[in-house]
Amino acid sequence: MTASTRQRGAQLDELAELEEERRFLLRSLDDLEREFAAGDVDDADYQTLKDGYTARAAKVLRQIEAGRSAVEQRPPRRWGRMAAIAAVVVAAAVGMGFILADAWGERRAGQEITGFTPGDDARLLLASARATMTNGDFATANGLFGRVVEMERDQGRESVEAIAYFGWTLALLAIQEPDDDARAAGLDAAVLALGQAAELDPTYPDPQCFLAITEFQFRDDADAALSYVESCEANNPPADVSDIVAEFADEIRAAAG
Repeated sequence: MTASTRQRGAQLDELAELEEERRFLLRSLDDLEREFAAGDVDDADYQTLKDGYTARAAKVLRQIEAGRSAVEQRPPRRWGRMAAIAAVVVAAAVGMGFILADAWGERRAGQEITGFTPGDDARLLLASARATMTNGDFATANGLFGRVVEMERDQGRESVEAIAYFGWTLALLAIQEPDDDARAAGLDAAVLALGQAAELDPTYPDPQCFLAITEFQFRDDADAALSYVESCEANNPPADVSDIVAEFADEIRAAAG
């Protein structure tokens, strides 16, 4: 094993540890919110713990970004079916996500699922998350969407859009993972978040569309994707994305057993 190979292995191990710490911190924040809501944590301890977790999460996100930049690009790996279509699939899938996000206001004119009010910090952060995702910085966007989820839960609400796009950016990060186990774990977490969004609002097509893409294109499971793509179609996705959905749906139906 060459020195460069060993160095790269150490860098990947460090990134995997940072990703695990990030997941731990997000889980800890969720647990803290539940404990506080149940009255198991007093105000002072709650604020101290929350500030600590949030600061650590921000630091870990910065370390992850720096680590990704430091790791050299590997030669393309043989990932079976996904390797042959990865570039096209990711471009189409990401583009579909951008269209869905941009069409949010048009589909729900004058409405917000979580009842945002003008000037809400969460609304501003959500707009920043959308813009960051559009610029291709999925890691930062993922952290911002996650923060919106936390802020809304602080107010006793759920931001279905933020949860859905938190899950979607998790999936987009996961498929870039060079390690099979890390990629699989990331996709599992993405599916969990997208499933939560779909359960919170079954009429909101975005998480259903993303679940279909994730299961079919990223996990190669047409059978799992079939019900999601049908739900996506049934909930009238925006006109700009309906043709893309139709193409995915035809492929999924053809591949499903």
